[in-house]
Amino acid sequence: MSVPTLDAGSLKSEPEVSIVIVTWNGRHHLDACLAAVAAQQDIVAETILVDNASTDGTIAHVRERFPWVRIVPLAENRGFAGGNNAGVREARGRYVALLNNDTIADPRCR
Repeated sequence: MSVPTLDAGSLKSEPEVSIVIVTWNGRHHLDACLAAVAAQQDIVAETILVDNASTDGTIAHVRERFPWVRIVPLAENRGFAGGNNAGVREARGRYVALLNNDTIADPRCR
């Protein structure tokens, strides 16, 4: 799987892949994770971050630094499986890739 940096124009077309990342108080991991997602190449994708009711400022941080990420804020921590289920329900891609919030994907991963 590879994913280009997404901008407003790429959100208008249907993504081939929906990347779902679940986090809970994992803001310290997200800069590296989302930068690696943005560096992906040769595929149209959307990135969905599911926030499990973090209290570390995750949502504000991601909105400011990574405005192309769609955030699904949850009112309570539903755990990894519940968070992924919430993200998959929001996915528009033909395929879904589930990433941990501390993942640093190789730019050529497929």
